[in-house]
Order: sequence, then C-alpha cells, then structure tokens
Amino acid sequence: MKIGKERPRMRGKWVGLLTVALAPLVVIAAPGSASAATTVCLQNFDGSQADIAGNGSTPDKTKSVITQQAKNTWDDWVWRGETFMCPTKIDECSQSWGKSHTSGWEFSAGLDIKVPIPFVGDLASITPQYGRHGSTTSSYTFEIHLKKGQKAQPIQVVQRRWTKGAFKGIYHSTGKSCLPSPGRPDGNAYLYRWDPNKVWGSWTTNLEVDNFASYNVYS
Repeated sequence: MKIGKERPRMRGKWVGLLTVALAPLVVIAAPGSASAATTVCLQNFDGSQADIAGNGSTPDKTKSVITQQAKNTWDDWVWRGETFMCPTKIDECSQSWGKSHTSGWEFSAGLDIKVPIPFVGDLASITPQYGRHGSTTSSYTFEIHLKKGQKAQPIQVVQRRWTKGAFKGIYHSTGKSCLPSPGRPDGNAYLYRWDPNKVWGSWTTNLEVDNFASYNVYS
C-alpha cells in the first residue's frame, strides 16, 4: 500500500496511549471513538503500518473469544494437609480437621499465543488471566468417615480445562499519514480504521473452571 506524501492536519488535542499490537508501539490517538466509518491517528515505534490490537489505551478494544475447548476437565492439587489413618483395630472411625487454609497457586506453563505475522509484544493482557494464577481458601469443618486402615488428608483442588481461542477486532492502516505525536515529532503516524469483526491469531491455555476443598481417601 502506497504511503501518501501529504500529512492531513487533525483537529483536537492529542492523547498519548500505550497499546498492545502486532509490533512494538507507542500510539497517539485523536479524541473520539473509532468505528467502521471513522479513523484514528496511531504511531508505531518502528514507523511501520503494522496492524494494531486495541486495548484499554485505544478507543476500541480487541477481545478474546473462545473457539474450542476440551470436553473433560482435570484436577490440580494445590495443597495437601496432614494425613490421618483410621486404626486397624476398629471397624470404622471419623475425623474432622476443623481448620481453614489458604493457598496461592500459579501455573507457569499452559499459555501459548500465535499471530499471523512476526510479533514482538504482549497480548497476554487480553487473554483470560484466571486460568494461570489465583488464591483459594477452604474451611474444613465437616467430618469424614473411614473404614479401618484407611487414610485421609484434606486437599485443595483447582479444576482446569484446555481451551483455545482467538482475537476479535483490529486496527488496519489506511495508508494515509497524519500528524505525529508531539512527543515523537520525527516519527511516522498513520490513519487507522477499526475492524470490529476481524478474527485473527490464536491462543491456548488451561483455564480454571472451579476450585474446591475435598479429602483424599486411600488405603
């Protein structure tokens, strides 16, 4: 796409924005909300016209959408308490721990983001966050009944599901230049048009479905 030589003058006060995009960006946008029929002036670090993902710093926002997920879930045990064993000389017994426990948990693996062009930046901020870290508090106030020789321990469980998604909404350059940021007067800025229906890229992660307290009973 050919870049125009003229720099149309944009009215209104410039607002400096930090955004997530398909290349490293510093974004400057004219006030107002972008739509399919309007444009906004944006500026890349590298002076390119790379497509831009909208976030909290831009008039319109790129969203994460779920496209596929596993039917089944699996359990991650994030805490195990002390073990109680029912004596072998009696037929059955009961045990109550009568305590509360809080566990912070974090999964460093499981998030993968792919985009259709070379990417330097961070799109993790607009993918679901709750699948990777959190905290859970459980109160163990109920009794558990055991047969002789059985063992039990309180546990905290995070239930997760493999999930795949994509990004929806993106800024496309019109190829027309505009006034650069006051903070970067020597940079190149271009008019961008928002496409709210464009689905692009992909992400996969293991989302938290639930977290709960339970007992692990074994012989």
